[in-house]
Amino acid sequence: MVLESARRFAAALDGEDYETVRVSLASGCVYEAPLGVLVGPEAIVASYSQNAVAARGRFAKIEYTSEVATAGPTEAVITFTDRVMLGEVWHAYRCRQHLRLDAEGRIEHIRHEELPGERERLQQFEAAALAG
Repeated sequence: MVLESARRFAAALDGEDYETVRVSLASGCVYEAPLGVLVGPEAIVASYSQNAVAARGRFAKIEYTSEVATAGPTEAVITFTDRVMLGEVWHAYRCRQHLRLDAEGRIEHIRHEELPGERERLQQFEAAALAG
């Protein structure tokens, strides 16, 4: 059940299906997001949606993919890969989210993990593309 629930959540984020994201979250879900802690499905979904809108404003094209693995009886890890394009050049940015699920298979805790060097490489890619 953990793997199935985590895969459904990851696929919903990849597809920007925020209703499925919302129903995947427990009512008191806590998200340790990059910019602070968010609590509850509405705040968490709003954060994901706002990030997607901001990304569409920054990049010419975006492709989202993910890989899901179990990390324990109630835990899973999703590795997200965002392929972004500026000009004619693609760049892949990766991060992870660690999930803990409740007995009903809903996500009760999310912890975002920045992978070493990924954010810096993305910033370098954007700076180089904008410099021409």
